[in-house]
Amino acid sequence: MKKLMIAALMILSTSAAFAGDSDVLKTILKAKTYAEAEQLVKSSLGQLANDEEKAKAYNKLVDLALDKVNAEQAVQIENQTNQQMGKEGNKPVDENGLYQAVSNAMAAAFECNKYDQLPNAKGKVKPKFADANANRLYPLRGQLINGGIFYQNKKDDANAYKFLADYVDTYESPLFAGVKKADENLANIAYYATIYAYQNKDFAKAEKYVVLAAADKERSNDANTLQLQILQAQLKNHEDSVAYVNKLEGMYAADANNEAVFLNLANMYSLMGQGSKADAMIDARLAADPNNYSALTMKGQIASQKKEYDTAIDCLVKALPQAKDDNTRIILNSAIGQCYFYKAQDKVGEYKGVLTPVVKQQFDAVYNKAIDYLKAAKDLDIMKEFKSNWAYSLYGCYYFVNGADDPVTQSAAADAGVQ
Repeated sequence: MKKLMIAALMILSTSAAFAGDSDVLKTILKAKTYAEAEQLVKSSLGQLANDEEKAKAYNKLVDLALDKVNAEQAVQIENQTNQQMGKEGNKPVDENGLYQAVSNAMAAAFECNKYDQLPNAKGKVKPKFADANANRLYPLRGQLINGGIFYQNKKDDANAYKFLADYVDTYESPLFAGVKKADENLANIAYYATIYAYQNKDFAKAEKYVVLAAADKERSNDANTLQLQILQAQLKNHEDSVAYVNKLEGMYAADANNEAVFLNLANMYSLMGQGSKADAMIDARLAADPNNYSALTMKGQIASQKKEYDTAIDCLVKALPQAKDDNTRIILNSAIGQCYFYKAQDKVGEYKGVLTPVVKQQFDAVYNKAIDYLKAAKDLDIMKEFKSNWAYSLYGCYYFVNGADDPVTQSAAADAGVQ
């Protein structure tokens, strides 16, 4: 009798220690498809017995997602093998399904790891799934790039952004801390993720990604310019502008040769009424390099705003030969022409006497200078994409020099939208 009681106690003890999975978890583990298991996990997560069961449930999602990944990758390998052997005909690959399965597997693995890293009932952290998931998922990160390209080609910007952003984000995942290697693609993908984040006004992520993008030497200038655009897009009030200037000052102190930072900082100083700081920056750069394109254009722009037209003209004329494309030539020719135009307008407005032919001829000389540059801009602007820069000023010049009824003036009026 005593032996029977001991045996009974042993059975009860064993039953309590190895009670097994809860009925809810058993149902999840019996699921045959990812969609079925995902729905069960979502609806019953709070009913699972503990964190260990939650980790096991999410690991089941990883398994099911990878079943789809492995199936589609097997088809891809078979197709590649057949091509190498000269065999015709490819089996269809469910690319959308493949990439979504990779994404699902990653997301489920991160959730699994979250619960897997929590202390158990004895207060100890003993992860069961971390190593296996890290080793089987990290090599699949490249599929996130493929997915991003796939959705770009499908014009699905939302998914393209998601997959490229996930590629960048997963590099820093705690799950991959022990297996990750130097990633030569990270900076390049971060650049495109930055563009998507910026376009979606997801500025927090854009600021994060653009720092990574700047690590690519070939894209560093583009990344720095993009970083400034991201910061500018968030300016809403004076305090934002002050904070932006502070950031620019820090960036300029770190790299005084960065043209984009130089231009933006000088422009912000000018806009915020700190013209003396802008002038000091520009003059220092011109003292070191009298033909510096950025300094000449910025000095010309600021001088024009101050109605210091002769200074503006001098700077912009020096900058013009350095213009790298027709669009820039259009803008610079237009700016120079406008300086001559407004200079002539001011002289006419200040003149109090009778407008004799001799006096008009003096004014005409300035207007004709304006015409030379404005017409150069017009001739370059074949599609008239920039006509707001030259059309009205050119019309004003012809109106004064040739009169309202002259055919050239009327043609210019049509360009300017004047009736």
